[in-house]
Amino acid sequence: MAQPAMAAICAHHIRHCNTEQISVCGRPWLNDLLPYIGLSGAVYRNSLPKADKAFLFPNSFRSALQCRMAGIGKLVGYRGQWRSLLLSQPLTHRISLKNEHHRDFYLDIARQLDMEIPLTEVALSVPEGAMASAHALMRQHGLSPQQLVCIAPGAQFGGAKCYPAESYREITQQLAGAGWHPMILGMPEDKEVGQTILGDITTPHWNAAGETRLSEALSIIAACRLMLCNDSGLMHIAAGLGIPTVTPFGATDPERTSPSGPHVRVLYEPADCSPCLQRECTVKGHPCMSNIKPSALFDACVSMLNQN
Repeated sequence: MAQPAMAAICAHHIRHCNTEQISVCGRPWLNDLLPYIGLSGAVYRNSLPKADKAFLFPNSFRSALQCRMAGIGKLVGYRGQWRSLLLSQPLTHRISLKNEHHRDFYLDIARQLDMEIPLTEVALSVPEGAMASAHALMRQHGLSPQQLVCIAPGAQFGGAKCYPAESYREITQQLAGAGWHPMILGMPEDKEVGQTILGDITTPHWNAAGETRLSEALSIIAACRLMLCNDSGLMHIAAGLGIPTVTPFGATDPERTSPSGPHVRVLYEPADCSPCLQRECTVKGHPCMSNIKPSALFDACVSMLNQN
């Protein structure tokens, strides 16, 4: 969700500041994701380089201190967590994460610095060779790229965001019966849930949870026909790539974290407790998710597949 802000900052410094090198630092998975983000001239680094300036997207004291200790000359970021004295340009919080979208929160860094905004929505691109790699993987498992539907039943934030496996199973069985090839994407801990979802399907399918590197999962998403998933990082990637994306929301608020893309369908039938923003549901029956019927999600999937 920070991609539009990153694009604005990079474009500004290349065009107006004769910047020769832009580094993106953070968790290791950024190395796989960066080719899709499309930041001209940017490279991933697993440690902070000595640089002239750093833009801090994390809102923590630690991130500012680490940049200071790395000898970076100028630090730009939001005030808060006692770090204003470490910042060269402490910015005011004008966007509330409690009721406004996270994309706008990051974009306001660029806006407060009067930068041009080339993107307001996430718009990812597919790096050279990724599609061919994905097609080869699919064929190894007997899947057709023209019929592949990805299901991502996990969510790193916690179980409250997860649609019930049995309901996903009902939808997946119907999709397989209609000739689509289902594939489960996720972490190793999603393997068992993936098997529940796939059930006794005998037509082509693949439970790839825990079996793909992130780079492989990204290329597969870029090549699939549909992504059905919870509110998760993979949801934002699929939507940003323009892949038809269908997502049930419950514990989280689509006004704040919904995906951006040209082919997105969000289903939200809030319960009295929604959005709770909790990691795990403590209400009997997980009502925010059970309110969304499998038939509604299946119809949304079919509608999106028929449009593309």
